[in-house]
Amino acid sequence: MGTVLDWGKSLRAYRARLGINQQRLADQIGVSQPQVSRIEAGAAAPRDDVASAIRALLERPDNRSLFDGLMTAIQFCPHVVCLVQAADDNMRYVALSRGFREHPQFRTIEVGQTVRKEASRNGETLVLDMMGSGIFDGDVTAIDAVWEAEIDRHRYQWQGIMTPIRSGEGGWYLHCAMKALDAGTFARRMAARDRPMIVHTLN
Repeated sequence: MGTVLDWGKSLRAYRARLGINQQRLADQIGVSQPQVSRIEAGAAAPRDDVASAIRALLERPDNRSLFDGLMTAIQFCPHVVCLVQAADDNMRYVALSRGFREHPQFRTIEVGQTVRKEASRNGETLVLDMMGSGIFDGDVTAIDAVWEAEIDRHRYQWQGIMTPIRSGEGGWYLHCAMKALDAGTFARRMAARDRPMIVHTLN
């Protein structure tokens, strides 16, 4: 969990995951049901002792959401993987794998930064096409993209599979698993498609 919580949103999501009512939650954190209702509605902030009880409850491994588990799995993954979220006309990094953080192209990237469209030859078009594809609206099942980037005079070629994921709180994210390509493989894959990005839907 981060240091700042949206108390109401976090408690509602927790109750929805476990299928419990406000009274059951109130019993777990030692307050009345009306107090839980006020916290969830944003009409009251929890006292320090109640806030500590809520954090302890939410951070217990068996109470964490599948999305929280995915975030943790990404952070320790040895492959080049990241999780991004829509941010205006761009995308923002939410989680970075160990393999991502250790790759020379991505070592300076941190969680919270926006995707560097200018680093890729077709980056601007690729990001805009992804944003307009419906990937963040639930209309797309996956995107298969091929691109290249030049960082510090070194050229990198990639293929990535981007899969939309929805958190327990309803937000859409994009899980990006990437594989480095050699120049020959990159050229063949680019030649085999009429555009760098292939969008897959169930329709």
